[in-house]
Order: sequence, then structure tokens, then C-alpha cells
Amino acid sequence: MRATNAFDLACLKSAQHDSNENVYNLGLKQDETSRLRRIEDLKRENALLMRMVEETQLEVVRLRKLLSST
Repeated sequence: MRATNAFDLACLKSAQHDSNENVYNLGLKQDETSRLRRIEDLKRENALLMRMVEETQLEVVRLRKLLSST
């Protein structure tokens, strides 16, 4: 993951010097949480769009049948 600001970058650089040190990086955790939330939002949006596509295709078929019967 990438550092989002100078503080995060400093934490990451200091962590690289001592691999035994436990570093908790709140900025990266928040970025990950935001990314996961965005992924879930996109999945819901995709499901709604797929539903609209299916409904539109059904409506096109219905209208073609209606037009061909007149």
C-alpha cells in the first residue's frame, strides 16, 4: 500500500529500519477500510445496473412482440 501523507511515510520508513518493531499505521488502515467500503458500494451498484439491463432487455422483447402483432 502507499503512504498517504508525510506522517505515514515517516512511520513506514522507520518500520523498515527495525523489522521487529510493531508499527500500527492508522492512515493505512483507514485507507484500506475506505477501499473495502468502496468495493462493496461498487458491487451493489453493479448488481443494480445488471438488474436494469435485464429489465430493459425484457422490455425490448415485450415491445418488439407488441409491434409485430399490430
